[in-house]
Amino acid sequence: MSVELLFSHFKRYIQLDPPEEALVVSMLTPRSFKKGQLINQEGEINRYTNFITSGSARVYYIDHNGHEHVIQLGIREWWISDYLSFIAQQPGYFYAEALQATEVLAISYDNLQILYTQVPKMERFFRLLTQQAYGAFQMRMLQNLSMDAETRYITFLQKYPLLDEQISQKHIASYLGMSAEFLSKIKKRLLQKKRKLVNSPVQG
Repeated sequence: MSVELLFSHFKRYIQLDPPEEALVVSMLTPRSFKKGQLINQEGEINRYTNFITSGSARVYYIDHNGHEHVIQLGIREWWISDYLSFIAQQPGYFYAEALQATEVLAISYDNLQILYTQVPKMERFFRLLTQQAYGAFQMRMLQNLSMDAETRYITFLQKYPLLDEQISQKHIASYLGMSAEFLSKIKKRLLQKKRKLVNSPVQG
């Protein structure tokens, strides 16, 4: 059940008692999106933060040349939204798109403020979640500055193996700051290295 999945996620950071859980459930909005459907878009105020219970999604922006740049990817048990727009309740810069049929449990901005007041543990949860996300963002920026493209992809594979299985190559390439064609060359080169290692004679 999707609500149970969300509460299992909460338990990594906080422990809610039954009355608190009941209040949280009353504040949830189930939302469904078809493949390619926008969850939110540039210029609109993002009213929800979304916990993915099935499917996958991406957050991206479009530059002045019309090129898309993926800044966030999300799969089951991940949160997805234009977070800057959500916390400021101002028109956003980003698009969020379902990459396949996607189900989420959403919490509106207004309901989240109520939860912060009535269930202070929820404020702690989102504070810890935000701190974790910010740390991951800084590490990603460091990797972009200090690692070559192949090492960035290998690091991505090690940290997010499920993303590589569920998200298309072009979106992963955009997330890593390279073209899909260049990522294809990297994957081919890594496969050749693996085959060579497997086929190399064992030294006695």
